[in-house]
Amino acid sequence: MSCQVGDIIVVKNYVSQGVNLGRHSFVVIDTTGGQIQGLDYDIVCNVMSSFHSEEHRQHKLGYPGNLEYSSSDELIKNGHGKDGYIKADQFYFFNLSGLDYYVIGSITPALSAALQKFIANLKSVQLITDNL
Repeated sequence: MSCQVGDIIVVKNYVSQGVNLGRHSFVVIDTTGGQIQGLDYDIVCNVMSSFHSEEHRQHKLGYPGNLEYSSSDELIKNGHGKDGYIKADQFYFFNLSGLDYYVIGSITPALSAALQKFIANLKSVQLITDNL
C-alpha cells in the first residue's frame, strides 16, 4: 500500500517521544523519503485530532503549533464530520515497510495549502523519529 501527500492515514501502533500509543490519524505531508539522523524514512506526517468539547478546543488552540480546521468547510474528504486540529509543529517520520496503517481519506488542496503556509511560519518543529 502507498500513500500520497494530503492522505489521511490511521496508524495502528506508533511511538511518540518514547511512549507506545494506539490507533491515531495522521495527515501525510511528505512522501519523498530520505534519511534523518542516519535513519531511512518514507513519509512524514502530522497528527490530526478532533475536538471533544468547546473547552478542549480552547485548550488545544492555546498551543501555537496547532492548526484548526472546520468540518463545515468540507476540508476533509471521507472524514468523520468533526472539527479538529493538526499538530503542525510535530513531524512524525515513518517507514512504510512494517507500518500497520490504512488510508481513510484526504485533506483538500485548500487545507493542504493552509497547512504548508502555517508550517512555514512556525518558529520551531519537533522531529519525531521514534518509529524508524
